[in-house]
Amino acid sequence: MNRARGSQTAAGQAAASQVQGQAKKAGRKTRKKTSNKASKKQPVDRLGQAVVSLIFGIFGIFLFLLSCIKMNIDSQYSYTTSPGTMVTIVIAYIVNTAGFILGIRARRSANGRGMAIAGITLTALPFVLMSLFIGGAIILTFLLFR
Repeated sequence: MNRARGSQTAAGQAAASQVQGQAKKAGRKTRKKTSNKASKKQPVDRLGQAVVSLIFGIFGIFLFLLSCIKMNIDSQYSYTTSPGTMVTIVIAYIVNTAGFILGIRARRSANGRGMAIAGITLTALPFVLMSLFIGGAIILTFLLFR
């Protein structure tokens, strides 16, 4: 009888380990699904983008004001702008555009939300004004050479 009991226990243990193995596999699958869902709901940390947006906003304002001052000085002495002024305008436009886009992307982040909003605020006005200026210059160029 002891032998029968021992064989039943070994068979019972093997069956139990199979059931536990299947339960573990099923549990792992459900854990992976829940962890993927949980990671999708959490906002991505974009603190670096918020910091870069704020820095680009500060430099963008400085470059925008510098380009306006250089255009004013160039217009006093001649009707053409110098190549240095045009380079300053292009660099200011690129910096403000990059800062604006990075600020928009980092706005939903949990960390650095205030810096992202400050970066958007600092880059919005120069970005819009320079876009209007560049668009107006293109339209006037086409109207001039019609």
